[in-house]
Amino acid sequence: MRITKYPQSCLVVEAGNGARLLLDAGFHVTRRRALDELGSIDAALYTHQHPDHFGEEWVGPLLERGVPVFANAEVSAMIGDGATTVVAGATFEAAGVPVAAHDLPHMPMVDGRPGPANLGFVVDDRLLHPGDAKDLRGVVAEVLATPIAGPSCSARDAYRMVEASGARVSVPVHYDHFLADPALFAKQCPIAEVVVLADGESTEI
Repeated sequence: MRITKYPQSCLVVEAGNGARLLLDAGFHVTRRRALDELGSIDAALYTHQHPDHFGEEWVGPLLERGVPVFANAEVSAMIGDGATTVVAGATFEAAGVPVAAHDLPHMPMVDGRPGPANLGFVVDDRLLHPGDAKDLRGVVAEVLATPIAGPSCSARDAYRMVEASGARVSVPVHYDHFLADPALFAKQCPIAEVVVLADGESTEI
């Protein structure tokens, strides 16, 4: 599996079959880069509706290219025709890659309100992208895209996510909007290999 990180929580994951999946391309990336800069995309997935995870700018071009787009009901309604609605508990294939969708609660907002509906995706039976969840509800994975900051996410919460998931590899995400230092988190989390990626940088796992 090859993982390339882009701003906030956006990842491009190249799975074992060679397909390249785009996850959570929010405005931090869609307004700074051209879609073609990311290379070929075979499917796109969105965990929830917040604009730092769902940048509308790329949805039209993706659909025009015939790229399947998968999202929960709220995001699908925002997209309209062309999106495939995913329900919690579903397993499906995105460009031939197995994906399992889990109902993971969005972390509370700054004022304590609950966030919107949020899906976590386990991709290719290896990588968990939890969206904006910090309660993983028993979902385990070899690799965790770990939110290390957020409206109510601390370094301790991030550590607990790595611990709860049983991940042997943690890729820090979600620190471009609510700021945090991924290098510092790597020092604070000795229970897994923490792979800090600059924007556009890749790693093989």
